[in-house]
Amino acid sequence: MPSIPVVNCRIFTATTMTQPPGQLLEFLHRYPPAIQSLMLGVRRLIHEELAPCHEYIFNMRSTLVLVYSATEKVMADGVCNVTAWKKHVNLGFVRGTDLEDPAGLLEGTGKAMRHIQLHALEELGRREIRGLLRSARKNAGIRRRRGVPAEVVTRVKTRSAATPFPWPRLF
Repeated sequence: MPSIPVVNCRIFTATTMTQPPGQLLEFLHRYPPAIQSLMLGVRRLIHEELAPCHEYIFNMRSTLVLVYSATEKVMADGVCNVTAWKKHVNLGFVRGTDLEDPAGLLEGTGKAMRHIQLHALEELGRREIRGLLRSARKNAGIRRRRGVPAEVVTRVKTRSAATPFPWPRLF
């Protein structure tokens, strides 16, 4: 599967404890403050547990999506994703069926994907969530090297200008 083109994207390389890009904060503006805080908290937790990794941020009509991967091919080699909704945040695992979940946190009936629905910032303190992220990192082959700062490469998809149709309009 081809990698996501970098056209109309901004790339940031930073260590795990970075400030969110301005575009992410703009995307979060339409959500209630509790969801904004929860989304940023989940992002920070993922950076702590998955780095070094790649992050791809894009805004859709109904949700904001953050995708994490071991490589720059975030869709093909995805590890997990975060989606913001008006009343909750979903932390999804691309290969969630491969993860051991003794606490029973994972939901979903898909062929491979599972998710956790989060409603409050306090839920991020559960060690089971960190355990799932570590297992997902291990399954994806993300390795940390001692003495080397763990970096997160962030790409933000910006809105592109509407392109006109190549043929003339008839009406």
